[in-house]
Amino acid sequence: MAADQHQRIRRAFMGAALGCAVTFLLSSCSDYPVEVNTNGQLAGVWSDFAGRTVEFEGDGTFTAQGLDKADAGDECPGIADRQHGTVSLFGSYGEVTFDGVDCEGMKIGFQGSPSSFVVCFTRDLASGGCTGEFSRKEG
Repeated sequence: MAADQHQRIRRAFMGAALGCAVTFLLSSCSDYPVEVNTNGQLAGVWSDFAGRTVEFEGDGTFTAQGLDKADAGDECPGIADRQHGTVSLFGSYGEVTFDGVDCEGMKIGFQGSPSSFVVCFTRDLASGGCTGEFSRKEG
């Protein structure tokens, strides 16, 4: 009977350890910051699940379609009318400026892996407060 109880305890411990390992791997992979140091790494058309797009150019400019107040909050009035601007890169994030819009503190974060990362607009990189993840369009 003691051997049977020992096996149950061992199985429970192993199950808990496996669950923790899987949880750790899943959570650490999805929010891993990625360094993006050149506009060439970012250049291309990016889209989210809602169909919004952002096209980043090699010169540090971008043109978006579908961004609105939900992406920038009340701090960026008029964002829906101004879908273009510039981005300055700082490693795992970039500072975003929209042409003709008083919108301070808007950033983009880069998460994933160096070969496959996502871009998200945010005001608070520390808490991961992204308003949507944009991935690079293929083709």
